[in-house]
Amino acid sequence: MVFKDRLYFGEPPEKDVDPTVDAQLESDVASALANASKVDAVDVRVTAIGGQVTLAGRVAREEEIVQCGEIALMTDGVLAIRNHIEVWTPDA
Repeated sequence: MVFKDRLYFGEPPEKDVDPTVDAQLESDVASALANASKVDAVDVRVTAIGGQVTLAGRVAREEEIVQCGEIALMTDGVLAIRNHIEVWTPDA
């Protein structure tokens, strides 16, 4: 029997990341968004895995989507952003 290194989609598996680091990064980004006067990010959720931050939720204006991403990128420890924020529209 031959044992080979495991590959996932042709790449070696990522190293385990410390969940406390991710939790702290989520908290830091959420705090930065909450303290920003430019945006109302009360409905934005922040998740982090290994320095990659995902923003999801809704904001009132289109400009706030970009601003939330910029604020998150300025936070120490953030390597990349996935921005899944949408503009809130009332149901008709």
